[in-house]
Amino acid sequence: MKEMQSLSMEKLLEEIRYDQGRYPREALDELIKRREESIPELLKIVELVSVSPGLFTDTPSRFDHIYAVMLLSQFQAADAFGPYLRTLQLPDDTAFTLYGDLLTNCGGRILANLYSGLAVMESDLVSFPELDAIFDLIDDTSLDELIRGAGFQAITALVRQKKISRELIQYYYHDLLQGDLDDESGILYTLLIDSCMELDFRELSDDIMSVFEEKRADGSRIAPDDVEAHFNDGTMLDKEDQYKPITNVHEELDGWYEWGR
Repeated sequence: MKEMQSLSMEKLLEEIRYDQGRYPREALDELIKRREESIPELLKIVELVSVSPGLFTDTPSRFDHIYAVMLLSQFQAADAFGPYLRTLQLPDDTAFTLYGDLLTNCGGRILANLYSGLAVMESDLVSFPELDAIFDLIDDTSLDELIRGAGFQAITALVRQKKISRELIQYYYHDLLQGDLDDESGILYTLLIDSCMELDFRELSDDIMSVFEEKRADGSRIAPDDVEAHFNDGTMLDKEDQYKPITNVHEELDGWYEWGR
């Protein structure tokens, strides 16, 4: 086994670039130890995959973009928010090819970890560009519903972590439930209702029931009785892992390496 602490940063990054038949725990640990030195190099990888995804999709054994974005998430490196979001928005659902099941399991949680809460004042009005970008992801009908759905996972995590206004999101969800969500499959409405339940938006019960009445949600996955029971008895959904912050890259990736790669 190589002594990771003796490797240069260039050699250390080579240790995570390609699948070598084993999970690179030691290399990842060393990158974590050298956090300040590694962040700029990891950002370069995340930026590269957003502008030249073919360098990664054409080489299935290349894994460094996955390790990079997960490490940057653990570090809460806000500079990675933009390039990671642009990767999600690549045409032809390229993000699925790049990240696979990792995208559906924690794609939105990555966004939440990278979210800085940047506020911009324009004409006496405050805007939040990163939150607007998440809204745009949800609205982008050119993308697969599950990629768009990462936006709901991110929003749910951010509200739970008190990084964005609960009232603002409740107002936004009201508009979506009223019909502002373009979703022919019903998948997104189902994810939206899941988020409403997770955030205990019982004030939106009537709007949710209208979605069911108009058959806009996937009734095979969630039913009106489920929603009513949840809001009436206050039972929380057993989905804690879907929204918790990313604090330990090994907890997220160790199992993924065995079955997801």
